[in-house]
Amino acid sequence: MTSSDKSAQPREKIFTLGNTIVMLLFLGVIYFLFFHGFVFANAANSQLLAIYEVAEVGGSLRELDEKVATLPQSWISASASQDSRIFSAPLQFGASEWILRIKAEAGLITCVRIHTADSIRFHPEAAPPDKGECSFEW
Repeated sequence: MTSSDKSAQPREKIFTLGNTIVMLLFLGVIYFLFFHGFVFANAANSQLLAIYEVAEVGGSLRELDEKVATLPQSWISASASQDSRIFSAPLQFGASEWILRIKAEAGLITCVRIHTADSIRFHPEAAPPDKGECSFEW
């Protein structure tokens, strides 16, 4: 073996180790995105459906807030305004995460709708139907 062959061996090992680390990181990212996108999304959607079930057209937003406070909400985020409540699932590829919108007039719920982040007009196939008279203008 020549001296140039001996010095090339550590470089080859470093190159192989580097490739292995890059491949493991890549696979880890893919696994995380798969796990997050499917498993966590299902958990979040289940929590949104639980809120959907307690939101009744004609009910008050105050009563809804009290009921929602008792439900698990570890995977979803919420925002409120005077006449609406919006609950959303974590970010997913393709903007396919669900958003639950609850609209009210004079403190009484008039619309309960699930749509995707892509558009308020797009109703997910697996989601339950709208409750009440829902317009697409929010």
